[in-house]
Amino acid sequence: MSTHAVSRRRFLWGLGGAAGGAAGILTAPTSARGAVTPYKLEVNKIDVYGTRDPQLMAMPSLAEVSGYFKDEGLTVERHFVASAGELPNMLASGNISIGCGGVTTLLILGGQGVPVYGVLQQADISGTQALVLGRRLANITDPKALNGVKVGQTQGNSPIEVWTGLATELGVDRSSVKVFNLKPPELVVALDKGDIDVMASFQPYIYQATQAGAKLIATGNRSYWPGREGPRNWVRSNSMVIVTKAMLDKNPNTLAAYARAVTRAVADANADTPKAAQKLAPELKIEPEVLLPLMKFNAYSTAFDETVDASFKFTNAWLVREGRIPKPVPARDVLSTSIVEKVDPALVKWRPA
Repeated sequence: MSTHAVSRRRFLWGLGGAAGGAAGILTAPTSARGAVTPYKLEVNKIDVYGTRDPQLMAMPSLAEVSGYFKDEGLTVERHFVASAGELPNMLASGNISIGCGGVTTLLILGGQGVPVYGVLQQADISGTQALVLGRRLANITDPKALNGVKVGQTQGNSPIEVWTGLATELGVDRSSVKVFNLKPPELVVALDKGDIDVMASFQPYIYQATQAGAKLIATGNRSYWPGREGPRNWVRSNSMVIVTKAMLDKNPNTLAAYARAVTRAVADANADTPKAAQKLAPELKIEPEVLLPLMKFNAYSTAFDETVDASFKFTNAWLVREGRIPKPVPARDVLSTSIVEKVDPALVKWRPA
């Protein structure tokens, strides 16, 4: 059966704990190799939390295995959590000072008045939020075939907006559609068994579903519907490095060192993605041939640019509609460009207003 095909590929090698680097105080390289900027770290060891996936912890993991944190005189202990949904409570409680999460995490905390800031983009992850059709619908071209389907989603997650966008564009009778709420792994099984016809989810579960015979039909930023292919703006999402106000106020040089190392990792990932996937595979516990296509759905960058702006506008509107925040959170209240400007002022291509 196709579900067995997924397991035979050993999609996930397993779950892991934390890994670290080396400590010290030295002159740290900037994002350009060969150039150095003398400074002193306020602390030379930090802890970073996030999920073990290509969206959130790929670039800090690549920086670690490449020795870039060590170059900065910084030890970074990476802690892998089961779900990004754990981060808001961990940050709000003060149990952690640095988390790698999505804009949703940042805006929910900001909407609650929790003093946190996004200080570094990691990737535009819009392409990882996606919609797949089960095998029964894999070859359809008539939008009417989507009337009356069963759509699976994980409640509280934005990929359902990909379905909303595609269905609206195609003129689907959405009142005829039934929506079911399941956890991501359950979605893959339900789609494979035919209990649902369409799955709205995110990577790596989208990849698992396609390996079991489902068809990728749309992502947050692109339609693959026959005859209607092309860019879209159904879901805009970015992963960010989120820090508490206390961390930002007390440790700007340390955060700049972290950002500088991650910026070098991003440059490597964009210059040679297959090589980066090989280096990352043991860290993310994903086989290299599986990790490579997953990485290509992410647009890695540490810049403050228009993708961050678009992500804030989409996520604010979506969270207000969902009743999860009472009103939009101004980007200037939860974003700080000060760390990125220490690394390279040219990385600030858009300023939060």
